[in-house]
Amino acid sequence: MSKKELLKSNQDSAWKEILDFYFKEFMEFFYPDVATKIDWLAPYEPLDNELQSITTDAMVGKTFVDKLMKVKSLEGKDEVVLIHIEVQGQKEEEFSKRLFQYYCKLFTKYDQSILTLAILTDSNQSWHPKDYQRDVFDFSVLTFNFKTHKLIDYRTKKQTLEETRSDLEARFRMKFWLTRRLYEKGYNRDYVINLFKVIDWVLVLPKDLALEYKEKIHKLEEAKKVSYITSIEQLGREEGLQLGREEGLQLGRKEGLQQGREEGRHEEAIAIAKNLLNDGMSPKAIQKLTGLSEKEIMALVDKH
Repeated sequence: MSKKELLKSNQDSAWKEILDFYFKEFMEFFYPDVATKIDWLAPYEPLDNELQSITTDAMVGKTFVDKLMKVKSLEGKDEVVLIHIEVQGQKEEEFSKRLFQYYCKLFTKYDQSILTLAILTDSNQSWHPKDYQRDVFDFSVLTFNFKTHKLIDYRTKKQTLEETRSDLEARFRMKFWLTRRLYEKGYNRDYVINLFKVIDWVLVLPKDLALEYKEKIHKLEEAKKVSYITSIEQLGREEGLQLGREEGLQLGRKEGLQQGREEGRHEEAIAIAKNLLNDGMSPKAIQKLTGLSEKEIMALVDKH
């Protein structure tokens, strides 16, 4: 696997992890206007198999990560909304059309309210699709709108960040600003660490800027009197980020991660399951996502 392919694999793994286990936080972070309209006290359910059944045409060589979630709306009595999320890694000429086709298939199958969201992680600043339109004889017969969020469009209060893949300083500023937002949002330790993983996988810095970023994070944690990111490093560290790992973990010492990996994954799965129960996800969906046994899930439910 080439370095470029490995980096893409790592990024895809990060997005899959955040969409699987931290869907609520993902929505609050990227789409707060939508998150406020969702009933988070009601269980929400991933519909991955259903989504896969309608996207088989795009599975070969795909450049995106997608997710389908069923949630309950606060705006209508017992109204169910399907949220289709796609993370797109590069410009695609028929991107808008493809999203519209998925929308049509989902609507035909479920006949329910559907919202399409797109996270664009490419570095093409001029590409920002938001709708799909069809005209016949100069008459508009169709307009399909979807909400997009482009990572390189993140702005500080005083300046607009430039295209990050060609401007490493801008990427550095973006990464620190996003990380700082995690602390300002008031998330608990587990959420900060897992959201940080996504930022860290997506916005890789060269060694000199990585060291500067690390120093700024340490100062931020001292000011906030927390040690979330520092604790990740203490669990195991190699100098720099590790792009040589097929399994996608970039932060931490290779030897330390290998030792006791299975035990650590099981403990992490239990911690994630507890958080998902608190967030209102159904036990069946949690079992499917974490790989824990039904007995383990029900034991957590009894203690919940």
